[in-house]
Amino acid sequence: MAKKFIIVDSAQIEARILAWLAGQDDLTQGFANGEDVYSDFATELFGVIVRKPRKSDPKVLHDYYEIKRAFGKDAILGCGYGMGANKFYSRCLENDSLRPLFDSGQYDFNFINKLINTYRSKYTRITDFWTRVEKAFKWVIKYPHETITVPSDIEQAQNDCSQLTFWNDGGAVMLQLPSSRCLRYRHAALDSKKQLRYHWGSLWGGSITENIVQAVARDLLGYWILECEKVGLHIVLHVHDEVVSVVEEEIAEESFDKMLAIVCSGPAWSDGLPLGAEGCIGDYYGK
Repeated sequence: MAKKFIIVDSAQIEARILAWLAGQDDLTQGFANGEDVYSDFATELFGVIVRKPRKSDPKVLHDYYEIKRAFGKDAILGCGYGMGANKFYSRCLENDSLRPLFDSGQYDFNFINKLINTYRSKYTRITDFWTRVEKAFKWVIKYPHETITVPSDIEQAQNDCSQLTFWNDGGAVMLQLPSSRCLRYRHAALDSKKQLRYHWGSLWGGSITENIVQAVARDLLGYWILECEKVGLHIVLHVHDEVVSVVEEEIAEESFDKMLAIVCSGPAWSDGLPLGAEGCIGDYYGK
């Protein structure tokens, strides 16, 4: 009997989690409303209307929108952990599609610097989040008998955003996620320049934020896998934020709808986090 692959991928999961954790309500609401947040950012960056390119667009117009929207996408997906202009610029030069645009002088470092500044001025709650998690981390190193939350209990009540808890366990900084699972940073300390270090190297607000967001994404993935198994969708493969099952062909459509609904939902601790997903039914697995 013929079988089909059911492949479902969570959409923009890290950007969504970051906006939710940081209390960046405009971006969170944009995701919830199904808005094209990449085009919205690109519109602000370039000062002209940017939208998704359409198949009916002439090639020149299609390329115009595609390139500008791509900068918006790269900013939303790439700047959330504190990437600066130098690194973003280097990545552009490493991209075979973008390199000619920089070599020709159409775009340059000053443009990338503007992109970074636009992101940070537009999404101030995210940039503030980097600072707050770093301060909380340093606080429990300096005062090992205290516990601190981000956001604070008062802010949690006001903003209905998820809470992180930091404390010190004999020299290891413990960071409790919204799921109640904990990250553990062994041998956490401040060096002579008051910079954060732990067993595996240096830390700062952006890198801690990346750890938190990716850990929350992992917790969601675990939830989705278990929920799929509960309804008989046995997961044969998962890659990053993507889950894959194999089912009989006659129930493929029904199974796809079930899996899509599961990946668009979350556990009670993720209340308020706007989730989205896309996927396909296929004869073989592919990206």
